[in-house]
Amino acid sequence: MLKTLLISKVNQLGDNVVYLPVVQSLVAAHPEWRIVVLTSPTAARLYEVCCPGVNVITYETAEFNRAWRHPARLWRYWRDIRAIKPDACLLGCDQGSVAHLLARSSGARVSVGPQSDRVKLNALLNVRLPAKGEEHVAIYNWRIAQALARRLELDALPEKMPPPDLSAFGREAHEAVVMHAGASRAYKRWPLERCIELANRLSAQHAVTWFEQDEPGEDMLKPEVRRVKPGSLDELVRVMAGAKHFIGNNSGPMNIASALGVPGTIFNGPSTPNWDPPWHTGGFDILRDPKLACQPCDLLTHPVNACQNMQQPMACMDRWSVDEVHRRIETRLAAA
Repeated sequence: MLKTLLISKVNQLGDNVVYLPVVQSLVAAHPEWRIVVLTSPTAARLYEVCCPGVNVITYETAEFNRAWRHPARLWRYWRDIRAIKPDACLLGCDQGSVAHLLARSSGARVSVGPQSDRVKLNALLNVRLPAKGEEHVAIYNWRIAQALARRLELDALPEKMPPPDLSAFGREAHEAVVMHAGASRAYKRWPLERCIELANRLSAQHAVTWFEQDEPGEDMLKPEVRRVKPGSLDELVRVMAGAKHFIGNNSGPMNIASALGVPGTIFNGPSTPNWDPPWHTGGFDILRDPKLACQPCDLLTHPVNACQNMQQPMACMDRWSVDEVHRRIETRLAAA
């Protein structure tokens, strides 16, 4: 009988927002379990607030994934995992060889995760589930969790994946247009100067809230634009929850908006469709130009980390002018 479940999801904020329904559903279905989540410091607060009772252990993502190069660090991770004494391990679909190795050496009798040609130690898992074509990464993770339930002969998780429940963070009632110009990688960002010009134009007709990026160009924002520098994930989610429209790149805040049901305009850039907003999809305008042969340049399984178009660098972002984006947003706001 399963007593302790170890879940590995050590990566970016957006990846964990997408994964949150798995953890929340397992907590709700099995309150008697001890559930331990390995994640990054950036994402830890998601589980602390939205999954009370779950134990959270944090590792820096880059250090965790490269631990195989540092035997002393890997040994410390192994010692941490062995101390947990898990009965089963569940891996997200994007976890690397270190997560696989720790799952296998944890002492757990069952380890469930993705089937991946990219992960050299993938064969260490007891149960490996292949992806189905271009299915959304959230759906893939949900099917992996369902495979865990089948392997343990438990009641099945619902067929349809629920959205994350972020209500525990609360909501700031402001009804503004919220803009977040950041993303984890530079080639996934619409140019900052265009974001600033768009914010200034929108502020003539709407309340606009801007999440600061600590960039010098932000001084060009008009005084009418409210500037917010979130000191915590809690504040970021509260402000996002009160928005009437979100504008940003394919990023963690985009996934938060999707989870909250806040409609938005998304600069998709190099990202593949399996990373589009997974919930409340009808409310999003995904700026993707199918005429660009290079779009998307990311692969279904992983980002390429730099623009691949040598002749027209960043063509997927440069394609969108401030005039066109402003027009599209005003049309959507008027219809709402």
